[in-house]
Amino acid sequence: MDETEQERLNSDHAPCELCNRITPVLTDHHLIPRATHNKRVKRKYQEECKTRKAMLCVACHRQIHYLFSNKQLEKGFNSLESLRANPDIQTYVSWIMNKPNEFLPTKGKRKH
Repeated sequence: MDETEQERLNSDHAPCELCNRITPVLTDHHLIPRATHNKRVKRKYQEECKTRKAMLCVACHRQIHYLFSNKQLEKGFNSLESLRANPDIQTYVSWIMNKPNEFLPTKGKRKH
């Protein structure tokens, strides 16, 4: 995990909002990627750019960025509902749900 990624200790045992596993660390996933917060996007989403987030385990957060570019996330996967509806995410969540809470898959080559 890189230094810029915000980590939050999961002291209250809240589950990941995607896979529902309770892990030691949850990360803030900006549903509208920070890299796309330009004037056009800010006009469209206003304050949502900063506040629309999901608390995800590190494994789910990595998988989302492995599968989708920031442009894809901004345009088509900017809500938990749209992420959950994606067949690749559904397959991943079904797989990761049966892994131990501390399980962290290794990184692979990005699709995009």
